[in-house]
Amino acid sequence: MLEVYLEALEEGYFEVKFAFEGLADENVWKRPAEGLLSVGELAGHIAYWESMRFAGDGGNDETDKVKFQVNSVLLDHRFRYYPLEAPPTEELLAMTAEQVCSELLRVHNESIAHFKALNPDLDSVPPGQPEYFTYRASLKYAAFHIAYHTGQMFTARHILGEETPDN
Repeated sequence: MLEVYLEALEEGYFEVKFAFEGLADENVWKRPAEGLLSVGELAGHIAYWESMRFAGDGGNDETDKVKFQVNSVLLDHRFRYYPLEAPPTEELLAMTAEQVCSELLRVHNESIAHFKALNPDLDSVPPGQPEYFTYRASLKYAAFHIAYHTGQMFTARHILGEETPDN
């Protein structure tokens, strides 16, 4: 069953590449409208949650910071939820569309590699998650999560006046 969940997740990452294809670098961190996240912020949000669930310690209630097994500039607490606590850092703002996409894919691959090495019982609970949110539920939700936010990336691009390759 694990392979079925991972195949669904991989399909989402196959599609996210299209959301970045042809994306103008000046639009990576540009919010298309008030109340909407940029493509880069959405990528950070996806990376944060996947790594937290599959390669993180779940965080600390006092600091609400997660220790990740993966190292990336995209794994920034500000990407946890909207509204963002602070604007993206200068390091993030300097990243091109290609760099953000490559980093998102690297974080995904390393997080899943960590998860596979951990080899948890799918009905056990990842650190820091409520008891009903098992690894199985996390995998199922991750496939939805990447698809949902990839759709938002396409919408952001359309609002910014870009033509997208596959939408």
